[in-house]
Amino acid sequence: MTFYNRADELSFLAAQARGDRAALVVLYGRRRTGKTALLRRFAGTRRGIFFVADAASRGDQLASFAQVVFPALGEPGLDGTSFPSWDAALRFVASRATDRPLLLVLDEFPYLCTADPSLPSVLQRLWDTELRDTRLLLVLCGSYVSFMEREVLGAKNPLYGRRTGEYLLAPLRFRDARLFFRRYAAADQVTAYGILGGIPAYLELFDPARSIADNTVSAILSPGGPLYNEPRFLLMEELREPQTYFSICRAVAFGRTTPNEIAQAAGVADRGVVSRYLETLRELRVLERRTPSTERNPERTRRGRYRLADPFFRFWFRFVLPNRSALEAGDPRHVWTSKVAPQLEQHVSLAFEEACEQHLWDLNRTGRLPARYDRIGGWWRGGQEVDSVAIADGGNLLLGECKWSVRAVGTDVLDALVAKAPSVLADIPGRQKEIRYALWSRAGFTPDLRRRARRERVLLYDLASLTGGRGKGP
Repeated sequence: MTFYNRADELSFLAAQARGDRAALVVLYGRRRTGKTALLRRFAGTRRGIFFVADAASRGDQLASFAQVVFPALGEPGLDGTSFPSWDAALRFVASRATDRPLLLVLDEFPYLCTADPSLPSVLQRLWDTELRDTRLLLVLCGSYVSFMEREVLGAKNPLYGRRTGEYLLAPLRFRDARLFFRRYAAADQVTAYGILGGIPAYLELFDPARSIADNTVSAILSPGGPLYNEPRFLLMEELREPQTYFSICRAVAFGRTTPNEIAQAAGVADRGVVSRYLETLRELRVLERRTPSTERNPERTRRGRYRLADPFFRFWFRFVLPNRSALEAGDPRHVWTSKVAPQLEQHVSLAFEEACEQHLWDLNRTGRLPARYDRIGGWWRGGQEVDSVAIADGGNLLLGECKWSVRAVGTDVLDALVAKAPSVLADIPGRQKEIRYALWSRAGFTPDLRRRARRERVLLYDLASLTGGRGKGP
């Protein structure tokens, strides 16, 4: 698998490996986010054991573990020997980690627990009595998000409180995802991101020598294509009643954002029932609930909006699921031409806004903004919306708009943004604030706007800014 960036994640793992004490790390995230590739990159030349479990019996898993352990530790004479239990297997590994650091990765850990439900308790007992006094770095890795959070990280489970670190591996952000398409123009890189999101295994499926249309038709829209049924499989792995969840995801993909709207569109009469479904999808990171960045109590506000967290899920539920009959009839090119292409720009515009927000966080983290902002997100009230509102505890604000238009942005867009400032200020009463403005544009900016931006210290960012440039500021 192609490997890009993950510098923060590698630094996290390296920090866990420092020192003379044992460490217990939980690394998890949805399928195909690159967990195994990350751990193999981290393992590098380290002395270690890398075991990838599968859906086998307990005995077969222990035998497979032994076949990995002995060669990795340079003890081939024991090849062919199995372990009678996980207690014995882990004790053996611990005995080889007393004097020198040793990395043990148990990948797809949920499979091990399914075959032997006592394994978390065995680990807890051994950690408390023996493992913690060794130089073992134990990494438990899993793709079933709900299982890892409930059965490994949950407060009622044996391993609770033992971990020295945990990391939810998120999809790549645009700045890294675009590296899979170096041969694409910047606008096409955003479009590819708007279709695939940031899952490395999905990004690898697009051939940058082919057009976005051809890639999408072959990989996503064609029955038998590698991503044709991907969201279906993912949800069926995690959920017992996928039909209602599918209806909810489809409703959100088509612009229903509040619980009432989602319930009506999905055909769920009970508001309490749909709320439980929504919460489950949030726990799985399929849905996210966005609130205005001005909200001090986001979980309590009624101004929350739901959306599918992943661009690929948005694409699939908007264009694949509703058109399955035509696609199954063997006409994916017609679906692209008649259904996808006419709506693609509007669909990609949300991914562009997300890329701009990621860019804003990067600028903030590296000190390239007028102030250091503590909250960044969208804002809305009534019929008014602002794509990005950054708020500093000291009272400074930055208001931004993102325009995925083929026309250069002019002064009218800045005027409209400035006109919304009083409404945003009304949501943050009681403080004096300096307001700055920022604009992101696919097609650049008119000369009039550039001149005004220099006078009024407006920040301007084009596509080059998102792909490595710094944009135009005062």
